[in-house]
Amino acid sequence: MSLSAAILGFLRIEPTSGYLLRKRFEHSVGSFWSVTQSQIYRELHALESQQSVVGEREAGDGKPDRVVYALTARGEAELDAWLEAAVDPVRLRHPLLLKLVLAADVEPRVLDGILADYAEGVAATRSEYTDRLALGEIFALARSEREAALWRLSIEHGLAWCDAELAWVARARQELASPQLAPERGRR
Repeated sequence: MSLSAAILGFLRIEPTSGYLLRKRFEHSVGSFWSVTQSQIYRELHALESQQSVVGEREAGDGKPDRVVYALTARGEAELDAWLEAAVDPVRLRHPLLLKLVLAADVEPRVLDGILADYAEGVAATRSEYTDRLALGEIFALARSEREAALWRLSIEHGLAWCDAELAWVARARQELASPQLAPERGRR
């Protein structure tokens, strides 16, 4: 339900086309929720068949026609129910941790390189979060100070996650550099 709920939520802010919905995802929640254009259209068609949204074709003034989607009363009720429902904690599936658990025989320099590359990627993600906080266009759609604060807090959560990951990687690299933790020779 998360993708459909996100679409319903964006349509509550303002009716829009599938193309602009993709832009809304990219510019607001793209740092923690990814979606493709085809997923958006597939979900919009499903929501329309469930009568949660209604699409209205608009002439494109020299451009192709577009369909602008809006919430129906049913869509509003579905979104409200989703927003008010409890959220289960995230079940972490972390490829790096799986690799780490199985890496006892990996050469220290190779494992350190993997950790360094991961940290570089997390640092880039952190930079994206920082840039998002500075983008006025993200917060321009907010309908109230409360809504803007909620959006800001979601981005700050991403920053805190990146900071925790970077601190952990630095600690792991330091600990694994210890000669006492070198792999045993001839184990493979």
